[in-house]
Amino acid sequence: MLLRLEIYYYIIAPFIGVLAGFIGTLLGIGGGSLMVPFLVLLGVSAKEAIPASLFAILGTSLGGLRKLFKEKLVDYRLAFLLESASVTGAILGVIIFGKVSNKFLVLLLGLVLIASGGLFIIKEKSGGSGKKISSLGEYGYLKLFLAWVASLTAGFLSATLGIGGGVLKVPILVLVVGLAIHTAVATSKLMVGITALAGVTGHIIAGRVDYVLALALLVGTYLGASISTKILINLKSRTIMIIASLYYVVMGLSLIIKAMH
Repeated sequence: MLLRLEIYYYIIAPFIGVLAGFIGTLLGIGGGSLMVPFLVLLGVSAKEAIPASLFAILGTSLGGLRKLFKEKLVDYRLAFLLESASVTGAILGVIIFGKVSNKFLVLLLGLVLIASGGLFIIKEKSGGSGKKISSLGEYGYLKLFLAWVASLTAGFLSATLGIGGGVLKVPILVLVVGLAIHTAVATSKLMVGITALAGVTGHIIAGRVDYVLALALLVGTYLGASISTKILINLKSRTIMIIASLYYVVMGLSLIIKAMH
């Protein structure tokens, strides 16, 4: 049975959601890495914050998604293909949870994120704009296979470390598949929604969702994502690359520090 939360948590939640939805859409992530820490700092228990945050990620995914489809920036076929790997990886992660050193995985993820940030900068400086939506075959079957394996790993890390898989989806789409950054961010936005839906279903069945808190966050993430979508479409690729690079380097360093301590 969930504990009754203080009323001010529900008042502040939409503002947290707006920030998470806004930043999440710009980077193609769910925003859970922002929502959960804020909620925990406010005094919400992690057991209530995590399911509510996962529920709210649906707002980040859906907010502005129609406009991105209209702009032909979302490759839904590629999203569904790679999500089959992420879900499989998550299931494997749950099965073997605890059998792999958590410290090693956190350290590895931190290094991968820093490398991704560096490669984003190199790609931007090389002038490589990347591909827009193509048929799956045009991406190249070897690239699709490598992206599927990478997505499998992302799903595994998501389950074993409790992170949002979205943080790895944009690097996979840009650096492995070769998508243009706008298309990668928009496609990842759809993908994190699919992943979140799978997780939310489990939490609902287990009765772990505080629906008032979750809906308060959801309103915020949907609004923040809708606003951010309009900005995303008009941002230059170079600007998005720089923002993404900084985010991945900072997050990677924070994970390495966490692993070392």
